Amino acid sequence: MVYRPEEVPKQARLPESALVYDITTHKYVTAYRKDFKRQETIILIPTVSLDDDPTSVTGKAFEVPAYKRALILIDVDVTSDPTDVLFSIEFSSNQHDWYKYMVGPFGDLRYEDGAGDLQECLDIPILAPWMRAKAVATGSEAGKIFKVTVRAVLNG
Repeated sequence: MVYRPEEVPKQARLPESALVYDITTHKYVTAYRKDFKRQETIILIPTVSLDDDPTSVTGKAFEVPAYKRALILIDVDVTSDPTDVLFSIEFSSNQHDWYKYMVGPFGDLRYEDGAGDLQECLDIPILAPWMRAKAVATGSEAGKIFKVTVRAVLNG
């Protein structure tokens, strides 16, 4: 059966969040629904070449409290043997104080030039309202380049 646009069933519009009164703080806080299957892809670090300038990049902060988990997608291209590049995922409750996620491979997520070009993904929980990524290269200089891109597939 093919639906014509005028025959497409209407879907209910349910709120994703609501203000809920927190009796411990005596104020309203935003509560998010986690029972909807939602997915969004964000670019934590757009494609950037880490060589002699810049040697590091901190990506844009994203508001992520409506999601439970993230699949971090890392793409690294290597040119002429720089030393290594260190990736970190950081969380914040206020966009001012950032904390490095240290569980599992994120304690020291480092790729060496010997690994060559790669595309890998890692799964992490979303634990705070704000999230961002950071990459720091060492041994990179003009001609010795790490080209990196970091994305996240958010799942709610």
